[in-house]
Amino acid sequence: MPDRIAGMIRADIARPPVPSVPLHGGCHCGAVRYEITARPKAVNACHCDDCKRLSGATFGVYLHVPKPALAVTSGTFDTFRRTGGSGHTIPIERCTECGTRMWHLPDAAPDLVILCAGTLDDPSWAVPTSHIFTEEAAPDAVAASDALVIEAFNSTRQALWAHFDRIYSVSS
Repeated sequence: MPDRIAGMIRADIARPPVPSVPLHGGCHCGAVRYEITARPKAVNACHCDDCKRLSGATFGVYLHVPKPALAVTSGTFDTFRRTGGSGHTIPIERCTECGTRMWHLPDAAPDLVILCAGTLDDPSWAVPTSHIFTEEAAPDAVAASDALVIEAFNSTRQALWAHFDRIYSVSS
């Protein structure tokens, strides 16, 4: 029987190194393109019901990126606003052409972009270093054995960032 911590199956998962910047990505149709010029602060999986619905999957995977490090090189956006579980408004930017959800711009963290990892040209390295809202996780959800797992996200983002730094200070 696999180990379970905070509702998550724990497993030894290979963790590729974070690639050198700049990182590039875009939407499904190619109209939106972007470049990230700073190393992400975290790779986070969110298991809340909102992220499940927004991603069409059992959880969403996101990069925490300093807002000044994100440069949009082409494309336009529609902005959808929703209220998160914290009560804060979360603007979500989507490609106006194909509707791909690109990133969130949380009002509670105006200097941060929560970028959808699947929009990276190469998301293969983006193994989450943290999982939040695992109390809502699917029964088959798996977290790397070294990932920070939080049942209900009541921590600060700094805890996620510090854990990312601890993991990657050893391997990259």
